[in-house]
Amino acid sequence: MTHYVFDNADTRTKTRFAALAAFDPASHAALAAAGVAPGWTCWEVGGGDGSIGHWLSEQVGAGGSVLVTDIDPRWIPAPDRPDLTVRRHDVVTDELPGGTFDLIHARLVLIHLPDRQAVLDRLVSALKPGGRLVVEEFDLRHPLTPRTADPHHVATFDAVHAPLLGVFESREVGATWARSLPDAFIARGLQDVRVDTTTALWRGGSEEIELHRVNVEQLAEPLAAAGVSPRTLAAFYALLEDPAFAVWSYPLVSVTGTRG
Repeated sequence: MTHYVFDNADTRTKTRFAALAAFDPASHAALAAAGVAPGWTCWEVGGGDGSIGHWLSEQVGAGGSVLVTDIDPRWIPAPDRPDLTVRRHDVVTDELPGGTFDLIHARLVLIHLPDRQAVLDRLVSALKPGGRLVVEEFDLRHPLTPRTADPHHVATFDAVHAPLLGVFESREVGATWARSLPDAFIARGLQDVRVDTTTALWRGGSEEIELHRVNVEQLAEPLAAAGVSPRTLAAFYALLEDPAFAVWSYPLVSVTGTRG
């Protein structure tokens, strides 16, 4: 079974999904621009909490179908629509679902997979001719500039966030993978490649900024091994609660292409 940096069984996963919901409107816009329509057959890879899959099912209606898969689908509610199916599935090692798809969507999935290039090949192969692939990833190495007049805020944030990125990369997370996605789509013969980028200002005490807290909490042990002290962590957590602090989010890069 594929292993991710974060343990999906951890109860803090729910907080992560709630923070990432801030990007749902951007994902909806990318999927709408891809043309999702009634009657389409869709595959949502790495369904998370099921929110995007449920939204897709509303778009395709009774004449379409949406398959939502995840390596650990415990956070996805039981389907309440006949066009929606949830299945446990490892996109790296398991057989591809039967049939081909009008639309395949994956958000913040391939970035965690060392075999991401091979997985991208698999996703392209599962499209119908004319089918659309939408892959969305964070550019983790884009500078997260704190918007603050207090230089101490910047130092406090960077003292934890910089080592966090080091931990990600030591575990083969593709920190800059998003930047190469358009070229990867073109190299695989996908047409009409479109790129959109979304970022937002996250303020201290907001639901969105909690993404930084849960990421750091779940990787506290390797961060400690990298030299991050409990005092440094405590200052970081306090900063995330400070309404005077704000920081730009990771840019979400949404790439869409059509199989010829």
